[in-house]
Amino acid sequence: MSKAITNTNNIWESDKLSKFEYQEDAHIDKFEESQQNIEVSEQNEEISNESGNSDGEHRDWTNTQKIAFRIAFIFFFLLVVPLDFDFYAKWFTTDWSHLHIRNIGELSGSSFHPIKILENNKGAGDIGSIAQSNVQFLKVNAESGTFGIASYINWGLALLIGIVGGAIWTLFDRKSKNYRVLYYFITAAVSYSMLIKLNGLTFAKVFPTQMPDLALTQLNTNFGDFTAQKLYWIQLSFVHNYEIFAGLAELLIMILLFFRKTRFWGAALAFAMIGNIAFVNHAYDGGIHLAASFYVIAGGFVVWGYLPRIWNLIVNEKNTALNLYQFPYREKWQQYVRIGLKTFVFGFYFILSGYLHWHNYKHDSYKVPSRPGLTDARGLYQVTEFKLNNKPVAYSPVDSLRWQNVTLEKWSTISYSVFNTFTIHGEAGRGKQIKDVDRAYESAGTGGGRRHFYYEEDPEKKVLTLYNKNKVYKDERQILHYERPSKSRIILSGINEQKDSIYVVLDKKDRKYPLYEGKQSEIKAF
Repeated sequence: MSKAITNTNNIWESDKLSKFEYQEDAHIDKFEESQQNIEVSEQNEEISNESGNSDGEHRDWTNTQKIAFRIAFIFFFLLVVPLDFDFYAKWFTTDWSHLHIRNIGELSGSSFHPIKILENNKGAGDIGSIAQSNVQFLKVNAESGTFGIASYINWGLALLIGIVGGAIWTLFDRKSKNYRVLYYFITAAVSYSMLIKLNGLTFAKVFPTQMPDLALTQLNTNFGDFTAQKLYWIQLSFVHNYEIFAGLAELLIMILLFFRKTRFWGAALAFAMIGNIAFVNHAYDGGIHLAASFYVIAGGFVVWGYLPRIWNLIVNEKNTALNLYQFPYREKWQQYVRIGLKTFVFGFYFILSGYLHWHNYKHDSYKVPSRPGLTDARGLYQVTEFKLNNKPVAYSPVDSLRWQNVTLEKWSTISYSVFNTFTIHGEAGRGKQIKDVDRAYESAGTGGGRRHFYYEEDPEKKVLTLYNKNKVYKDERQILHYERPSKSRIILSGINEQKDSIYVVLDKKDRKYPLYEGKQSEIKAF
């Protein structure tokens, strides 16, 4: 009996102890869970604090940040918002039934350009279809105005206006805690400005017309007779795959800038890639260094807002939340305007611009004349006989009047060399001209006595009317009668640009060009 009671007491004590241990374990689990929740909460708070955005960019900006933003806002507003009335008028005066790629360029923004830099030589300031404002209050002549530091004078003026405007803004605005809404919209405006300004050059590479195939005249011009910028352009004329690759890279920039979530990558790529183009244009006197440099400052401005967080994550190795402010677009009309603008930009500057550049590539390359040349006349010709005012002129490599090294293209351009010097047409032939005579890609940036003429043929009278393609000598004309006694011989006679009578016998030469032929097989003679 005593043993039974003892066993019963032992069992009761054991059950009591088990219940106590179970309750103790439960209290420990709850305590550990509570501690984990506290740690998670502290970690989330630490992430926000370390990123500098405890409430998602709702914090107060410092005085330095606000002053810097005011200056930057005014500066970029002047650079990206067209202030030229003519730009807006073109939307109503453009012939939409016969739209051309040049029209797309004219409708792709307008640069801040109140101070005009006078050209040091004809054509040097030609930037093609890149839009510039026609509102100009001052004209200056500076040696470095075309390619050097003076070409940035309008940016300097915009920065000065930004500093003065920022100072006035600071005096009248003491209550604003931050400018997150304005920052959101000016960043979006800068991003879309980069996208829109880039569309023409992008599709001109995707459908390779920006650097067209080398013309015969270029293949038969001495290397040293080209300007630096022309050398840069023509070196891409025989590597169209690279030109297309560059165009696709620029198209990627446009796409990344179009979407808010990928805007950083588009701006960073624009900064790096097109910034390199700016350096190249300075090195080669390319003429579009200003347009390319815009992507350096604009891309840097867009990227700037991400840099503190990237630094915190990569350099400081701390957990970082992005927390950039995004405008909510709560109102219906705001949503409609946003979707409408994005749809228009994509349809006009992606779809329509791409189609027009494809059509131009297939049917009418804007760099060279669309009018075909003499039938089956393309080639290099030696001057077998030359008469000036009915007097024979014997061949001499140093003769300043006798033609040498004549080329006829498959389009309506003829070129020849004389031992003489002329003022070089300075630009590289960037413009998207409508008229054939104005398409000066072959002649632009070429010296050494090489002369280029666009011609119009009258097949009934067998007369060629030649127009000098060098813009410096655009009024020069030649009227020549032609005969073709055989497929390889052409005889020209008539009046040249100096009003002298000439008689020229041309015989075609069979010349091979290692640049092309050498890609296929070994060239033994040329």
